[in-house]
Amino acid sequence: MMKYKFPLLISLGSLALVLTSCTAVSDPSSSPSNNPTSESTLSSATSSSAAGTSAPTAQSTAASETDQVTADQIIPTLSRPDTSEDQPPAEVTDPSIKQVSLRALARLSYAEEFAAVNDKGDLCLIAWANSGDGDGTATLSEAGLQCDEPAEVKTDGLSLRIEQTKDNPGVVLNMLPPDLTEDAVRTALLKIPGNHEDLRPPVEFGSTDFGLVSVAMLPETADELGSISIPRPDGKDFTLDLD
Repeated sequence: MMKYKFPLLISLGSLALVLTSCTAVSDPSSSPSNNPTSESTLSSATSSSAAGTSAPTAQSTAASETDQVTADQIIPTLSRPDTSEDQPPAEVTDPSIKQVSLRALARLSYAEEFAAVNDKGDLCLIAWANSGDGDGTATLSEAGLQCDEPAEVKTDGLSLRIEQTKDNPGVVLNMLPPDLTEDAVRTALLKIPGNHEDLRPPVEFGSTDFGLVSVAMLPETADELGSISIPRPDGKDFTLDLD
């Protein structure tokens, strides 16, 4: 009978040893590499998240700088030396205007038209209404002035109105947005009943050598018309409000 008890004891001991080994392998706390791996993964994910959030901020800043518009982008002559043609017909007394920035614009019979920059960096339209007598005795009005941020001028242009009095001529003058072409303006103005391209037409236009177009007329003509629509390159219409 003794020869059967000895193998049974060996078998029970082997079984206990196998169970002990399995328990040691399956216990998560017994693996020294688990915690460092988790910390490494978390650190990597955090770095990736931080990089992802910082990139759009940098791109937004770059886009904002690209979208900025300066006055000399609309009036290139502002960044070039002035010439004898850039001398205004009378002194500009507004203290905010940088005198060295005065530049002549399109030649018009209704107005002497100039551009300038003020001390805030705004683009300004300065003009003197011209009586247009044509005999060398033309009368000029007091100067009219209108300023706006270059980005607004790029979209909407600049307009000013000088009222006519007994002793002084008047004008409604519009420096159009730079995307409006001379051909588009001419086509729109010739559709106005009674308008023409002869000397001093009811509604005249002029263009600079860099393509900026201005439109001028008497105040009573502007009141009669109310507005003029001019097509833009994108297919939409720019509405010039005259009142």
